[in-house]
This record gives sequence, structure tokens and C-alpha cells, in this order.
Amino acid sequence: MWVTLSMKSANRKTGKIPVSITEEKSCPKECPLKNTDCYARFSYLGLQWRNVPTSKNKNNWSGFCLRVKKFAVNQLWRHNQSGDLPKLNNKLDAVKCEQLSKASEHTRGWTYTHFDPTNQHNKKVIQKMNAVSGMTVNLSADNLKKADEYVKLGIGTVVVTLPEDTPHRGNKTPKGVQIVICPAQTQDDMNCEQCKLCQIRDRKSVVGFLAHGTTKKRLSRNLKTSWLSKAGNFWI
Repeated sequence: MWVTLSMKSANRKTGKIPVSITEEKSCPKECPLKNTDCYARFSYLGLQWRNVPTSKNKNNWSGFCLRVKKFAVNQLWRHNQSGDLPKLNNKLDAVKCEQLSKASEHTRGWTYTHFDPTNQHNKKVIQKMNAVSGMTVNLSADNLKKADEYVKLGIGTVVVTLPEDTPHRGNKTPKGVQIVICPAQTQDDMNCEQCKLCQIRDRKSVVGFLAHGTTKKRLSRNLKTSWLSKAGNFWI
């Protein structure tokens, strides 16, 4: 599995921090956005993602972890602008995930995973990763019902995708958990480097990401349809 690492992101919304991209085949089959409305498949980021296997800047997993190990103490960084954690037989690869945790324990990193955290194997891997200081693994929920389910697991912080027209304030899950819309999406002068919210592993709130990118309107419609037909109307 190939990974690229840029030591200074050119993405305005991220800020000038190290960022990585893992090749597309890392994404689990259960991700509903796989090969469809994932924002990372389009624009310049999509081009970078597709070119990971042929990039001159690529590293294999061991090489990537070695580079992370050389980061300065408390270095803020984002693992996977696109892509997911390493897998084995469509479950998280426990050995490689532990390798990343150990390599990054002196840093302030964060990432997101679409691997099913209710699967007992994945649950144990994620829980073990989040028990090590350094890398915060956020659980990516596809709707508000799942967000509540993932919060209840107690193994990691949770993020959720929301329609593009979701109000910027006052949102909660059906179980009453506060949703904070990504500040980099709601404030022109904000980025990940300044915000750091997704890196905070003991936060109580769910971070909501508004649908964005080329297919945001279609994704927003699909999200609303899914909520109404399968899980009830969760607009709060």
C-alpha cells in the first residue's frame, strides 16, 4: 500500500501542516461514498489521490511510518486527506495500525476511518490506537443515527456528513449530542492548523462536515432521502 506525505500542505482549508494521502484501494467496501460522491475523488485532490501509486513522493507503509517517526515533538498533522487506514481482508490491519500509533505517539495527529467500528475486530484496533497518545482516530458516521451509535461505543470521537444547507449552529443528534459544524467550512479565516478540533480525543461533540465538492448537491439530496426513509427525520 502506497502513501504520499507532504510536509507543508498547499490546501488553504488545512493550513501549512504535514498531510498524507493513502491510495484509494485502502477505502473499505462499506463506505457509501466509495466510487460515488466522495469529495476527494474530484478536483486537484482527486488527481493527487489517483496518482499516489505512481508518485515520486510515495512511500510504502513502513517507509511512511519512519517519516512520521521523525516528526518534531507535538507536530500537528493530518493523516489521510483522502484514503483510509491499512486493511487486511477488508478489516483494519492491526499490525500496521499499531505501527502508525507507535510512530506518531510524540505528535498531534488525527485521521478518520470509514471501517465499521461495530465490527469487534475493528473496534479493538481503533480502541487500541486511541489509547496511544499522538494519533486521534475519528469514526466517520454516514447519518445521525450512526453518529449516536458510534458515540455510544466509547472508542473514539465521531464525525458525520451533513447536507450542505444544514444550519451552522444549534444542531444535535437524535440522542442530544451537540454537533459542531467544521469551523473551516463556516469561517473564511479558519483552517485545521488553527482549529485542531478533530485532533482533540476527549471532545464530547460530534464534528459535522457539510457536503462539499462537485457532487455536494446530489450528496445532500441523498442524505436527506436516507434520513427520512430509513431513520426518521433527524433535523434538529
